Amino acid sequence: MATKKSSGVVLPNKIVNKAMAVPPGGSLENGQTIPKDHRIEVNEAYSYVRQRNTVIDAVRAGTARDGTLSAAIYSLVEVAKSGGYRFKAFNTADHQFSLEGSVAAMGVLSRIDTVYDYTKGFADKLSFDMLLEQMLGEVVATGALAAELVLTKERFPDRINVIAYETLEWVSRGPKGGRFPQQIGQGDPIKLDLATFFLCESHRHAVKAYTDSMMAAAMSSSQQFNGFVEEMRRTVRRQAQPRLVASLITETIQEAMPAEIKNDPEKLQKAMDSQLDKIKTLLDTLNPEDALVAYDLVKFDLLKSEGEKSDYVTMLNALSGQLATALKTSPSILGLRITGSQSLSNTESLIFLKTAKSIRGPVEEVMSRALTLAVRLYGIDVYVDFKFEEINLRPEDELEAFKNMKQTRILTQVSEGFITDEEACWDLNFSPRPAGAPKLFGTGFMRGNGGIDASKASPNNDPMGRSLQSDQPDSAGGKDNA
Repeated sequence: MATKKSSGVVLPNKIVNKAMAVPPGGSLENGQTIPKDHRIEVNEAYSYVRQRNTVIDAVRAGTARDGTLSAAIYSLVEVAKSGGYRFKAFNTADHQFSLEGSVAAMGVLSRIDTVYDYTKGFADKLSFDMLLEQMLGEVVATGALAAELVLTKERFPDRINVIAYETLEWVSRGPKGGRFPQQIGQGDPIKLDLATFFLCESHRHAVKAYTDSMMAAAMSSSQQFNGFVEEMRRTVRRQAQPRLVASLITETIQEAMPAEIKNDPEKLQKAMDSQLDKIKTLLDTLNPEDALVAYDLVKFDLLKSEGEKSDYVTMLNALSGQLATALKTSPSILGLRITGSQSLSNTESLIFLKTAKSIRGPVEEVMSRALTLAVRLYGIDVYVDFKFEEINLRPEDELEAFKNMKQTRILTQVSEGFITDEEACWDLNFSPRPAGAPKLFGTGFMRGNGGIDASKASPNNDPMGRSLQSDQPDSAGGKDNA
């Protein structure tokens, strides 16, 4: 029977100690070579993306063919994972900070991040930082995150496998409601109705069973933009670039030929075609730095187009703006910024940070649930809250004022008895608390002149802070000015 806790937590009867979902290459036999999936994407036209069956396939294919789309996804992932992460465990019964559960969660992450058993040969497991990077990339490309917590035979967490969202489908539980996922495309469907499998969908509509990629709306704009660029490139090559024209002087070439060739029309035609092919081959293989020397049998000239030149700037600016909006990325980041002031770029950067923060939600939810289950399997009745640190573009040296203010705030909270000494140590990255340290909980040691005056530290003393700070007044007026 299932084990029940006093807080109402029900653990599963049976835990699967092997991976159930199939990662790329996992369906092959032992010893079989996994085929490489790299293609020379640059040799394929962008129209290849339009032929994909699903939006997710189009996004994945476009990442390797469209530099703008690739830059948008890469920038979102790199900015979203910057700043690091933190996690804390809380008791399920009273929701207070649990040092035991937090240390256990740290041990779970260390097992995922570190190799312990070297007798198994090559360790095919991602580091935790690379795992977070892969998770964030999946959220951007697919709009969802699916992952499986793989346990060892001893019921210890071993690793986390990220599963492609497009390989999953929902199975209904019937009129009573509910659903569970299963994986398709690997032979028979794999039922993933497991406690160790987690899935989170981002921005899913209430009337739809599946979510869409956040880049879905950008595929139309990307196709228009790339199609226009390809047409513009062909037009420029056809009209703007001069061409070298070599004219063979027929009379002179024929006079230089032997009599038996000049008097035979068939031999004469073959000889003229041979001369034409030689000249064409020579010019096609000619490098820009090579000199061109010839007898008076050939006349060279440059052919230039005298047609009307089209102004593409207006159309290119409009398509660039639409593409940047659909990609949810600042034009300055994508290299599409043509006009606008620096203050406009700062505002766009702030909006971009908010967008990058939004893709963290599915990762935080999946990691919180996976760590919570892993810690509860150790018999600790807690839940784990996994969060990314706030995104900040300032250099580390300029963040000292923020760190000073954070430390003062935490010490003030423990001084007034709002948080315990253990939680304060954990928040200050000094946990576990050193043995023999004096108890500071509720002692009021930060009152009066104790500690550092955080009001003297300003977070807007750096150039970016001054450009982003508002023009709100320092006081409410009236008596407050005193």
